[in-house]
Amino acid sequence: MKPTGEKGPLYGINMDRIEVPETWRNRAERSIAQGALTNSKRPQSLVEGVYPTHLLKGKGPYVWDSDGNKYIDLIAGLGTSILGYAHPEVDQAATDAIRDGLCLSLSTTLEVRAAERIREYIPYIERVKFLKTGTEACMAALKIARSYTNRNYVRSQDYHGWSDPFVSLMDPASGVPKFLGQNNHAIHKYEKPGDITQDLAAVIIEPVNVDFSPARVEELKEMRKRCDETGTMLIFDEIITGFRFSKKCVTLKTKVKPDLLCMGKAIANGYPLALVGGKKEIMDNDQYFVSGTYCGERASLAAMIKVIDLLHSKYDIEFLWEKGQRFKEIFNNLCGGFVWLDGYGTRNILKAENDKNKALFMQECCKGGLLLGPSVFYNFAHTQIEDSIFSIIRDVMNRIKGGMVSLEGKIPSSPFAQKMRGQ
Repeated sequence: MKPTGEKGPLYGINMDRIEVPETWRNRAERSIAQGALTNSKRPQSLVEGVYPTHLLKGKGPYVWDSDGNKYIDLIAGLGTSILGYAHPEVDQAATDAIRDGLCLSLSTTLEVRAAERIREYIPYIERVKFLKTGTEACMAALKIARSYTNRNYVRSQDYHGWSDPFVSLMDPASGVPKFLGQNNHAIHKYEKPGDITQDLAAVIIEPVNVDFSPARVEELKEMRKRCDETGTMLIFDEIITGFRFSKKCVTLKTKVKPDLLCMGKAIANGYPLALVGGKKEIMDNDQYFVSGTYCGERASLAAMIKVIDLLHSKYDIEFLWEKGQRFKEIFNNLCGGFVWLDGYGTRNILKAENDKNKALFMQECCKGGLLLGPSVFYNFAHTQIEDSIFSIIRDVMNRIKGGMVSLEGKIPSSPFAQKMRGQ
């Protein structure tokens, strides 16, 4: 099997500058620390030796690798793409903002408009701080919570970025000061509502990782109750679920309201933007310091406004949610238990009975023109090409069942984020 499409000039790609993937990897390893800017984009996180290592561009549901091969992409920019790559209306809004200056000397009218749009779209949020990454949003949330409660200790569940407090929870926590580690009581892992005590400033969790069961919703309600009883700030990290979940986010779907809400990734369809928001009395506390030169960068704010406009008009998140649930069911039926998707419609984890089966399936999908990662993100662009996706999966499973293929690359290693989540 070969990736979909032919090699050649595709969407304006200059073939004179295309080199084989391994060459780009060698060049990256000579220039980029640890060989990659993003942990889960390392060659080791996929099927090393089979997957492309570098991409040239993306459009809609597709990406092109450094050799000009075209793929359907279910990694979706690690969940940043909700409308599809290079969405023309979002990109036009960002381009228009750039023409008027990207970062100006004073606060801009655009950041006020963006904050107002978030307040309208997520009514729970009364005040907001815009940042650039999910890590920054979670760092800011902890600082705001500690300032408001005048307490120090925090409990954390799942993955919240690369800042020291969160990395300290995963051995060996190299480079993190030892006094931040959980054994020194600065931060502990959250396991159950009973862990929420009166000495905690906050508990920060991903409210839904892959488990959206009634039991999980009840646990969220119990957490809210315990936080109210102890005066602890409840922080929902919805960097992934924001704008990707039914009813816009887990907070609105479950009606469990955190004290602070973090969002990122899909809110600007891949433009670098994140936020932390909450009630006025918490967010307007003037004792904490959260600031950044690029927080008001105008292209990303304009992109977010356009994404919200489109989700109000052309794109229905409930339609995507239902289509995604059906996509998961068909995918799992086609794979017959060899591999399966575990999660909710717009975000799943690819699972298998053993790592070799998972790697073999990923390898053959890649060779057939379909990119899968440890996490699978379904977006609006995928709704138009489901038949092509399922055709590749049928062919892959026929080849696997017929004993026609064997593992050619290396079994992927788990990205840091999956290790933090225990996946």
